[in-house]
Amino acid sequence: MKKLFSSISLPTVFVIPFIIQIVSAVGIVGYLSFKNGQKAIREITQELREEITSRATQYVLDYLEIPHTINTLNDSAFNINILNVNNPEKIRDYFWKQVKLTPKINTIQIGIHEQEKYIGVGRTDGKLVYKISDPLTTQREFQSYAIDEQGRPTKKISGRPNYKMRLRPWYQESFKSQISIWSLYIFFSDKTLGMTLSKPIYNESGKLLGVTGIDITLEEIGDFLKNLRVGRTGKIFIIERDGNIVASSTEEQPFLILGEDLVRLNATDSQIPTIRSTANCLQNHFGDLNEIEKSQHLEFLIDDERYFLQVTPFEDPKAKGLDWLIVTIIPEADFMAQINQNTRTTIILCIIALVIAATIGILTARWVTRPLIALNQAAKDIAQGKWERTVHLERHDELGELAQSFNSMAAQLKESFQTLETTNAELVVAKEKAEVANQAKSRFIANMSHELRTPLNAILGFTQIMTRSQTLPRDYQDNFAIISRSGEHLLSLINNVLEFSKIEAGKITLNEKNFDLYRLLDDIHDMFQLKADGKGLQLLLKIDESVPRYISTDEVKLRQVLINLLNNAIKFTETGGVTLRATPLETTDSSQSKRIFFVVEDTGAGIAPEEIDKLFEAFVQTEIGKEAQEGTGLGLPISRKFVQLMGGDIQVTSQLGKGTTFSFEIQVKEVEPEAVESQKPKRRVISLAPDQPRYRILIVDDKILNRQLLVKLLNPLSFELKEASNGKEAIEIFESWQPHLIWMDMRIPVMDGYETTKKIKATTQGKATAIIALTASVLEEEKGGVLSAGCNAFMRQPFREEDIFEAMHEHIGVEFIYEEVQKKEVKLTRDILTRENLTTLPEEWQRELEDAILSSDRKTMNGIVEKIALEHEELAEALQKCLYNFEYEKILNILCE
Repeated sequence: MKKLFSSISLPTVFVIPFIIQIVSAVGIVGYLSFKNGQKAIREITQELREEITSRATQYVLDYLEIPHTINTLNDSAFNINILNVNNPEKIRDYFWKQVKLTPKINTIQIGIHEQEKYIGVGRTDGKLVYKISDPLTTQREFQSYAIDEQGRPTKKISGRPNYKMRLRPWYQESFKSQISIWSLYIFFSDKTLGMTLSKPIYNESGKLLGVTGIDITLEEIGDFLKNLRVGRTGKIFIIERDGNIVASSTEEQPFLILGEDLVRLNATDSQIPTIRSTANCLQNHFGDLNEIEKSQHLEFLIDDERYFLQVTPFEDPKAKGLDWLIVTIIPEADFMAQINQNTRTTIILCIIALVIAATIGILTARWVTRPLIALNQAAKDIAQGKWERTVHLERHDELGELAQSFNSMAAQLKESFQTLETTNAELVVAKEKAEVANQAKSRFIANMSHELRTPLNAILGFTQIMTRSQTLPRDYQDNFAIISRSGEHLLSLINNVLEFSKIEAGKITLNEKNFDLYRLLDDIHDMFQLKADGKGLQLLLKIDESVPRYISTDEVKLRQVLINLLNNAIKFTETGGVTLRATPLETTDSSQSKRIFFVVEDTGAGIAPEEIDKLFEAFVQTEIGKEAQEGTGLGLPISRKFVQLMGGDIQVTSQLGKGTTFSFEIQVKEVEPEAVESQKPKRRVISLAPDQPRYRILIVDDKILNRQLLVKLLNPLSFELKEASNGKEAIEIFESWQPHLIWMDMRIPVMDGYETTKKIKATTQGKATAIIALTASVLEEEKGGVLSAGCNAFMRQPFREEDIFEAMHEHIGVEFIYEEVQKKEVKLTRDILTRENLTTLPEEWQRELEDAILSSDRKTMNGIVEKIALEHEELAEALQKCLYNFEYEKILNILCE
């Protein structure tokens, strides 16, 4: 064992930390020094670039101010008639004096619009020249004359025939735009780059006389840039948005001489490597130079050397036509000499530190590292499961104590791992049981939904069919309405259980909709008014005026939460009353997002403090709730989850014997009234529209009641109907009869709906046949399976008759004739059913209505309401609604006011 340990290079292992520490310390210091140096260079070069760019910008603005000043003076001279377009000699003398006094101006000129006359004074080869073109005097020849000391033309220097002043770019652009504008081009006579500032001029009455122009060369700007010191080797240049050079700090001309032609030089074609590379960098970085809207600082490499770049947009604030980029480029190498020297020094220090660290490490490793290697090997053995492995060191120093601690730790680890293995095995078994239970629960929920919703489909469906009868007595209609409401209530209980299952699975989502909050609260208040009156309770609705009326959130979930809370409040309150309040909460957000605070307060029995924490647990009820023997214990857990989805939470406070207060806040968006869809009245189908084919409809369902429901619904409308009780029978009927539409139950014997649909859709005729799935399942994943099998649509049972007709219209184009529904303004019952409206009725009708209510004579009540409807339809509907909901006491209270 000793020979094995002695063969390992322990000094090398021990020396490494010393080397790493010292080299890292020196290296980090050097690295930070290098980075700080680079940072300092970036800051210095940025300040330098900004300073140079600022100076260049200011110089160009000052240089361009001269043409603006002269143009302004000339405009004023023509405006106040100091100069007159009919006096060319005075214009010539005036321009001559201006050019003589401003050496930086190349030419001052005017194009007179009506006369098509051109007059100008400029410089050619350093001498002043008078230029004129006139359709009458010069026959449109552009003539140049030398000028004596008094500004008089002496001899003709040159002439150019057929000069059309109105076609010159400087004239056209300003004339069309009616503003001051720059035109940049090459002055061929002087072989230099220049530009013209054009400005329309008017007389004192506002009539356009023509366009004045000031020519300047850009050599002045180039000379200024050459005198700027941009580091040791930096450059500054100005380009247009298309990349053409305007001026630069180099000796390179901004144009190329190609024979007798002069062509603008693009920065990407420059012979100066720095300018060419910079232009390519800008093109690659921005793609289009027009994308540069503000000053930018960039870095890029040229031949592995870093360059700092600033590009700044420049425009003349007083005239259009100039859209330049001022580019300043400074190489990092101009400032890196000292930093590179410091880097070399750091490297030398690292090498020295490395030698010292290695020497010290070798000297100390011999008496320290050997016990550590032994401990390391023992740890490896334990990691491989050799729990009996221990370390034996005959030392009494810190390493000896470490060896003893290691042995103790190894024993504890052995015991812990054995316990962990046992626990893991138990967890695996528990996980498998939980997965089996979860799958069983999902199957149970799916089967329960199907088994309960299937008979409910028949109950609600046949109820709808019966209410279509026009000869059904009123009492029977009321009875069927009670059956329908009871079925809907049972369906809501089933949906509660399924909703909670979705919550547990994390599949619940928020479905936002624009709606009228005030109407929602009024509807809920009306819904519970009868129940509250029946128990002698006062039900109050208080809405703060600043609560937004038209909002966007999940209306269905908000309604369910309020119904759950109000139902509980009224259920467990025997005296006093229940109050629903809605108030806004202040938010710092200035957008349309708002927060609304709802409170449901009752004077009921209250909740014991020890039961409050369990209120929101599923299937848990308080002692008072158990005594009532109502509910499933899911209302509050579902309500809390819904509120959390809407951006809030529910709080509860209660005192035994005094009452309970539930409160919650939600986040909503305020919307405009126009964004809220008005409630469309339900229209009853009367018959098929004329001139339609006789549609063949196949109904596939193993439940005869479900088939009979669809048959009774569709048969009165003259559809051809056939029925099938299983998949095989459905395929046989399809092949021989070729229906237009198939209502397909997905759970049928012999061959299920999925396989049946696939076989039908695999045929040519089947592709043109609409198949709509009917299922009592509510599992969302089943919808995807149904559609992937080839069904055109998916409809859950119980269904409403209007959904059936709408689906047939959508998928096979059936057109129906609907019962006429008069459009009228929807008013709230509480706004219609008032003492003022009732007093408009004959006193005899009021007494008869009161007596009929007190004697519970429904027939007499209905007769009085029918008479009222002839004169006051809205009031009759409000009364009918209250009578329909057994709100007798509400009507009596209004009659007795």
